[in-house]
Amino acid sequence: MWSTSKYLLLAAVVVCLSACFRLYSQLFSLNISTLIHHQFKARAPPPTISFYKLSLQWPPAACHGTLSCKPPIPSNFTIHGIWPQDRNDEPIPPYNKNNPCTPKTPTPPTDLPIKLRPIEVYLMSEWPNLTDGLNLTANYQFWEYEWKKHGTCSDYPDDPLTYFKSAVKLRLGISTIVRFGRQTSWTVKQVADEVFDVLKAYPEIACNLNPRGTQKQLWEIRLCYDRPNPRQTPHILINCTHILQVRKGKIIGPCKSLSDTIFFP
Repeated sequence: MWSTSKYLLLAAVVVCLSACFRLYSQLFSLNISTLIHHQFKARAPPPTISFYKLSLQWPPAACHGTLSCKPPIPSNFTIHGIWPQDRNDEPIPPYNKNNPCTPKTPTPPTDLPIKLRPIEVYLMSEWPNLTDGLNLTANYQFWEYEWKKHGTCSDYPDDPLTYFKSAVKLRLGISTIVRFGRQTSWTVKQVADEVFDVLKAYPEIACNLNPRGTQKQLWEIRLCYDRPNPRQTPHILINCTHILQVRKGKIIGPCKSLSDTIFFP
């Protein structure tokens, strides 16, 4: 015969086991839900390319506020990059094998010295690494960075030669970007209007500060091109979405207004 205390002990064990089972079931369900949620997020399709942005930097400003450059410093606009953008004017993220932007396998950055050899001279002239433009190794480090960040999810992920050649072709096709002289000051709107007057499309303007942080400078002029048809490269100039650089709906950089005055060094 069981004593009352044994029955009470057994009942307590049953209640404890029941409570533990319910808790385990809730945690299991939560983990499954969390796992499904994360898998769903990870499999969300990457953004689609809407247009390309050709970023042209003004070396005297880039080297007098953003970069530390070895001479000679070019006195013409040079290429910073050509960037695929989505319809919200956000950069297309780099290639991610866990959520690939393309069924193609992107060319590894380490293959660029072989792939880009046919246009190496043009790249060193039009797309130099301003920190050390005569150093081929430094240039390839710059090009590899741009390729990994912007080229691997472009329309040419397995064709870096076409990707880089497209930017060089666009740059060589522009003889004049702005007509005002150096060592002058203009508002952001005046610069944008000047580019529109010359090229018939509004650019995006990026500013930087001089080393003392006392003067806003014209750092980059970015031109926008419609996404081309398959087997073509960007060539149709369009108005950029914003005249000032915007990320996540907020203006970034020193220039905050079209009325801001910027120096053209």
